[in-house]
Amino acid sequence: MNWGKKIAIVYLSFVGFMGFLVWKCLQQDDIHLVSQDYYQKELAYQDNIDKMNNTNQLSSELKFNYQTDKQVVNLDFPKESIGSTGEINFYRPSDARKDFAVKLNIASVENQSIPVSKLDRGLWVVKVTWNKDGKGYYKEEKMTL
Repeated sequence: MNWGKKIAIVYLSFVGFMGFLVWKCLQQDDIHLVSQDYYQKELAYQDNIDKMNNTNQLSSELKFNYQTDKQVVNLDFPKESIGSTGEINFYRPSDARKDFAVKLNIASVENQSIPVSKLDRGLWVVKVTWNKDGKGYYKEEKMTL
């Protein structure tokens, strides 16, 4: 085989490999944005920074605890958060269709348990937003279930 045929084989192999990569990339149909309105949320991010600063000023921090044996995520709030209203968001970075929210329920106790036995294993971001006496608080934690 002469050198001209070898160059042609290398060139055709490269073109074929590039074609395969393009085809493979076009087969992905489950690409998810972090949020459909990410631009508006980016503009309002200063509110989250203020809420995080409020959270840091509490007497104790919000604690996230995943109990593998009971398949439960426990959230332990500071005492001054009792009676707050808010929401707990479970965000799945790899699949936005699996995101869900739970209403905060700490009217008389300082902890809340959320069963997670039916959730997919892997990385989840738990985002907690709550309000008490007109003041907002925010904390998020990455958890591997």
